[in-house]
Order: sequence, then C-alpha cells, then structure tokens
Amino acid sequence: MDLSGYRVYRRLKGSSTWKKLTTTTATSYTDVPPATGESYYYEIRAVDKAGNESTGSTDQPITTPDRTAPAIPTGLAATDSQPGVRLTWKTVPGATRYVVYRRWDDDGGGNPVVQVGKVTSTSWVDSTVKERLYYSYWVASVDAAGNTSAKSARAYVARDDWAPSAPVAVEANPTAGSGITVTWRASSPPVASDLSAFRIYRDGRLVDEVGSRQTSYTDTNVRHSRSYAYTVTAVDTQGQESAVSAPATAVAPATGLAPAAVSGLRGVMDEYDIVLRWQANTEEDVAAYVVYRGQLVDGAWVYEEWDEVMPWWGDETLSYSHEVWDPTGQDVRWAVAARDRAGNSLFTDGGGFSYVTVTEPVTGPPDE
Repeated sequence: MDLSGYRVYRRLKGSSTWKKLTTTTATSYTDVPPATGESYYYEIRAVDKAGNESTGSTDQPITTPDRTAPAIPTGLAATDSQPGVRLTWKTVPGATRYVVYRRWDDDGGGNPVVQVGKVTSTSWVDSTVKERLYYSYWVASVDAAGNTSAKSARAYVARDDWAPSAPVAVEANPTAGSGITVTWRASSPPVASDLSAFRIYRDGRLVDEVGSRQTSYTDTNVRHSRSYAYTVTAVDTQGQESAVSAPATAVAPATGLAPAAVSGLRGVMDEYDIVLRWQANTEEDVAAYVVYRGQLVDGAWVYEEWDEVMPWWGDETLSYSHEVWDPTGQDVRWAVAARDRAGNSLFTDGGGFSYVTVTEPVTGPPDE
C-alpha cells in the first residue's frame, strides 16, 4: 500500500553504471536511445513512499538501429600524377569504406557532381580523368550499417599533359610459320582516347609502330631458334612516349620461317659458263638469292656457297651466270635459295630448296 512508483534505469553494454531515465506511476515507458547500433540493458525498480528502492528487475537487453553517420573526412588532398589524380585523406573512426565524388570544372563549375569510386583505404588514384582539364573532388565516409557522412571539403586539381603509362600484360609467343607474336594491353583503358599508337621493340631496338586499337603484333623478321626479348611503349596524341613495359621473351620457331623454294629454276652450261634462271619469290622480305654449287663426295652432296643475287623491285625473272674456272667434268648441282632479311632460308633450314644438275666440261677455259 506504500508503493510510490517505479524507476526506469538503462546502462550501456559493458558498463556497470546505471542511468536513471524516469520515475513514473505507470507500468510502461518509451525510451529513445541514441541510434548508434549499440546495445543497452534496462531494468525496473519499485520505490515506496519513504524512498526505499527495490532490487532491479531482470535486465532486458536491446540493440539500437544504427542511423548515425560517421564523421566527415578531413585532410583531402588531390595531386596530379600518372596514371591519374591521386587522392589522400585522413582515417575516419568507424568508417568501413569511402565514396569519392568528382566534378569537371572546365565549364564554369555548372557540371554535376558524380560518384567515381568506392574504396576501403584512405587513398585512391582516379585513372579515368582526361588530361589538360580541371577537376574538383570530395570524399564521404560510410560505416558498416551503410550510413554515409556529408561530403568533405573540396580538393581542386589541374590535370597536366602526361605521357601514357607503360602497357601491361606483355606476352611473346612463337607462331608457327610466321615468327613471334607479341600481345599487350593498355594500362588505363578508360583514357585510351588519348592514345595514338604502340611501339614494339625487339632487344631494345624499335621494330614497328601500330595503331592504338591494335594490341598484338607478329614479328616475322626473326631467325630460326633464336631468343628475343620484346618491350612495348604507348604513345599519346601529343607524341609523348611512355616508359617501356616489362619485357617478354620468346624463342622463334625452329623451322617454317624461310621463304618458299624458288620456282622455275633452270640451268645450263654455256661452254664454260653456268647460266641459271628462276622466278622471283612473292615474299616481300626476301633480301637476296643465294647460289650454291654442290659436288658428290662419298655418296653425299656437299654444297658450297658460291654467290648471291640481289633482287630488284619489280623483277619477275632473275638470272645468274658465272664462268667455272675449275670444272670437274662430272655432274654437279647448282642450287638457289631465297634468304629473308632475318637470314632464314630453306638451305639453312634443311628444307627442300631448288637445284638443277648439269655436267661440267672436263677442262677449264683457256688462258687469255
């Protein structure tokens, strides 16, 4: 009969200190704890008219929803670099990730602010920006419950004109019948519009230049079974060249790179002169036609390099004549093999090169 009312208490989980929230004669009470996602315990104590307080009821736990955003990031700095704008800021306690915003400022600042990145660290490189333009950046922090802070103070940066970044993922592989195929990809695909070309280097020397949309190249000017190291650079529309890529090494195929056998080879002895005629090869990289003279030694044909004929542009038929000063009076073979700029030929490849067999005179030409 001396009951005066009830006291409602709350304490934070992990704390032994109770906070009295209210004294009431009702049997219910609504509390609005901070929406921080923390856990609390509640208990009720009865109080008599003399102010005596009972022991507490059984503790009732509750976890609040987390609707409190983390602090706004501070210390945002934007630095122009390559391959993009580098952003850094200070760590925000309770933040699990950060959202990066950007605005292009070249049009009086009226362009929209757009989200460009979500990161878990306190630094990020924006590689999607174009060169020779101006940008503003902001960062917001996000906690585990998804609460997002307001945007940070703005960081402003003027983007300079940089050489492209070096290509990546460079690989070199032998290609049967062709040579060595080199593949790569641009370091920053989103800004590929600034690229103009790629340059391919073999053993440190420029081999060729291809367009910015091409990401492979077959080097046909290689020697059989020889090892080569390739690097690739990127060139932008201003002619600036990147650093070289990481090297990629490959060994050219052991066979199959030599020009085809010459066709239509004919040969006759005109008294003391050997006269050879053949059709020019269709390969564009033929550098010379090598003439060989072969003799039968212990049942095997042994060849000696005799001379070479340089092709002329537009020639369809080629010829060679030579006075034989030391004839054998026996059958000999005269062979012709095309040799490319890399030095490959069917003769050194062991392939089926073209030859003719003629009978040489018994004696050489008379002395003049």
